[in-house]
Amino acid sequence: MNHAVATLLNHRTYRHFKTGLTLPPEHLQTIINCARQAPSWINGQHYTIINITSPELRAQITALQPANPQIGTCSTYLVFVADLHRAGLCSRAYNGTFSAAGEPDSLITAVTDTALAAQNAAVAAESLGYATCYTGGIRNIATELVALLGLPENTFPIFGLCIGTPDIEMQLKPRLPENTVYAENRYPEEQTLSDGLEQYERTMTAFGEAREKFPYREKFARYYSSTYAPKNIPLLQTQGWLTKTAPDE
Repeated sequence: MNHAVATLLNHRTYRHFKTGLTLPPEHLQTIINCARQAPSWINGQHYTIINITSPELRAQITALQPANPQIGTCSTYLVFVADLHRAGLCSRAYNGTFSAAGEPDSLITAVTDTALAAQNAAVAAESLGYATCYTGGIRNIATELVALLGLPENTFPIFGLCIGTPDIEMQLKPRLPENTVYAENRYPEEQTLSDGLEQYERTMTAFGEAREKFPYREKFARYYSSTYAPKNIPLLQTQGWLTKTAPDE
């Protein structure tokens, strides 16, 4: 099997890393190079990657994220930031209004570019033999990260990426039935989705992942019944996002 395909099909999330290990500089550079080669909207590359190399700063972030101790134990921790700040500088250089920056589509664009770059980094790291773990929980401390990382207007921390050597082995996690996530020509029927979700709930219960506290469907019933990161609603606007929700007259 092609090595790239094998790497992708073997993906699993690791939350326990061997401590005291560092990535060779050439491996880190390869990972960053791969991230930077990700496709992006109009070649905007609307992201910034911040490598948390300061032990003090890493400790601060870890303390703010007690549910993600792997932030403090992995070899390298990268924070991926959605970024329209550079686009703003481009706009200023040519006297643009930059009025579209606060529109919903601009947030979608920046988050998409950020996710594509991060996935390239994760695949590169795993192809080099490392384990990875995304930490979306840092959005719960976005206010603190804006200050700690000196994030300017029109930026927002989306997630972190832990990279390192795993301390324990993880099983390959089952995925949703293919017919619930892949279709031809039109969206899947509701019955197909309902049946698939019920089937997958049984599969995941049998899989017995220790960190899961509720059946699969109940987990999402609970999650989407309350706001995940309420402080981010005003923070996004403070950072220049979602300030324009109606089209120009």
